[in-house]
Amino acid sequence: MIKIVTAEEMREKDRYTIEEIGVPGVVLMENAGAAVARIVQRELEGIPDPLVYIFCGKGNNGGDGFVAARHLWNQGIYLKVFCIVPEDQITGDALINFRILRNMKVPLEFISSVEALSPLENHAPDVVVDALLGTGIKGAVRGLAKEVIDFINHNLGTRVVAVDLPSGLNAGSPEIAGSAIRADITVTMGLPKYCHALYPARNCVGELYIADIGIPPFVLNKDDVKVAMLEAEDIVLPFRYADAHKYECGRVAVLAGSEGYTGAAALTAEAALKIGAGLVILGIPQSLHPTMEQKLTEVITRPLPETAEHTIGKKSLPAIRELLEWCDVLALGPGLGRSQEVQKTVISILENFDKPVVIDADALFALANHRELLEQGSHPHWVLTPHLGEFLRFFPEESKESLNVHRIERAREFAAGHGVTLLLKGAPAMVAMPDERVFLNSTGNPGLASGGTGDVLTGFIAGLLAQRFTPDEAAYTANFVHGYVADYVVEQESVYTLTAGDLIRHLGPALNRFLEDSGV
Repeated sequence: MIKIVTAEEMREKDRYTIEEIGVPGVVLMENAGAAVARIVQRELEGIPDPLVYIFCGKGNNGGDGFVAARHLWNQGIYLKVFCIVPEDQITGDALINFRILRNMKVPLEFISSVEALSPLENHAPDVVVDALLGTGIKGAVRGLAKEVIDFINHNLGTRVVAVDLPSGLNAGSPEIAGSAIRADITVTMGLPKYCHALYPARNCVGELYIADIGIPPFVLNKDDVKVAMLEAEDIVLPFRYADAHKYECGRVAVLAGSEGYTGAAALTAEAALKIGAGLVILGIPQSLHPTMEQKLTEVITRPLPETAEHTIGKKSLPAIRELLEWCDVLALGPGLGRSQEVQKTVISILENFDKPVVIDADALFALANHRELLEQGSHPHWVLTPHLGEFLRFFPEESKESLNVHRIERAREFAAGHGVTLLLKGAPAMVAMPDERVFLNSTGNPGLASGGTGDVLTGFIAGLLAQRFTPDEAAYTANFVHGYVADYVVEQESVYTLTAGDLIRHLGPALNRFLEDSGV
């Protein structure tokens, strides 16, 4: 698990290391610059007589660039350093390293206008190092820094290594507020920042390397940081005893489907069974039952009294209550419909069900329209699985653009404020928990932008809940597995051909590879 930090959280870790532990800031800068130099050297392997341009600002980011320049120069690599501020604006540890460069006679040029860079177009370097701006900026870049960023992006046509983060990005935001370096590689210091993990900013990052600059692990991993990226070693699959039987593996009820949306119901139910639930019963409007009987073999189907529109409704509730008495876990929502009667039925179910429930799709629609139930205290058994558009319904005063920029904060506030587990789909998908932790997912690909994949995810969560995972564990484990299988399928086929059914069909082989790679 890798912590993901804001600029303020990273500055506090730097401060603690320098002031409380006693590691001088210039040592951290030396380690940072040396790490950048190593990556640049790797990029230059096999290139005869390479040339590197290093663009530096006035702060610690520029100081890292000065250190990188020294290490590369000592390795015999020809380079030139371009400073976008006058010498009298360079201070602190950055100034120490600037003076070392000057004393070593490393080529340095101060730039006061972008026109001075025009001759570089005829002498393109093999690598550009972006050490212009660091984690301290807010909003869009302006002035000379913006002009230099645009020049690097549009005029040099070479690989770019960014120091800590591509200049122009805001460390604590996924937003690209204005001009930003489009890096091929980013070497970040200590821990990744929000901009490295969240789109669209992540599109500017390229390959991400995390440099150890000498901050002790116990400082990096302190519990004050609540956001983290899950890795494979954080995932534990359900243990199955040799004498296990189907009732010990859990019973899942699925309430899903309406006319035209039987596929959503089938995918959810099959996914819950495939990931290991012992028994799955799908409750379906009775007129759709013959179709589902042919479509599903291993899943038990239960016909329910229906409305004239072939949906569940008030008259379905007695049969639904029997199903809820039987099950350990409920998956509620895919393809149910959005009529007033369906919504009232969903709310009635949620009001009277005190076991774990995965709330998805049309059940989320009903809940957003009946917020009073959500506001009635904590709901520790609930797992909500909205995509951004569905989540937006809970924030009627906020724009979609604002919600996207602040999605970590809103997800955390929502989960903690309502005592629920929230799986917010997207790239990356994230799980926010009642204790304010947020786990970002490290698996998945654009092939998941396909109808029905969310229904499979709902089934995976329900199946893990049935096997006695907590709501938090079920949500983040299912999230990881869902993306892992998608990655497995795309390796075999293509990002264009991935379908929801592939996630169920390939679950077994993908999990076998996961277990093999994990040494299980």
